[in-house]
Amino acid sequence: MDYISLKGTINSAVKVISFTPYLVRFELKTAEQSYNCLVAKDALNFMYLAEEAAPISIFGHFNKRKQLVVDKYHVQSGVLAR
Repeated sequence: MDYISLKGTINSAVKVISFTPYLVRFELKTAEQSYNCLVAKDALNFMYLAEEAAPISIFGHFNKRKQLVVDKYHVQSGVLAR
C-alpha cells in the first residue's frame, strides 16, 4: 500500500455518506489536481473541524476506487476548543 501526503484546501461541503461506521466525504483541491477523500477514523471530529475552503494537510492511501482514504489530517480552522 502506497501512502501519500498532500496539502490543499477543502473544495466541497463535508458530507456523511455512511452512519455504520461513520464515513465522511469531501473534495481536496491541491495546486495540481482535485481528490475525492474519505475519512473513517475520527470522522465526527473531522466534521466538527472542517469547513469549506479551510486549509488542510492529509496523509493517506488510495482505495480500489481511486478515492483517497485519509489516515491522518490537520485542519486549520477557526473553531476553538474550550
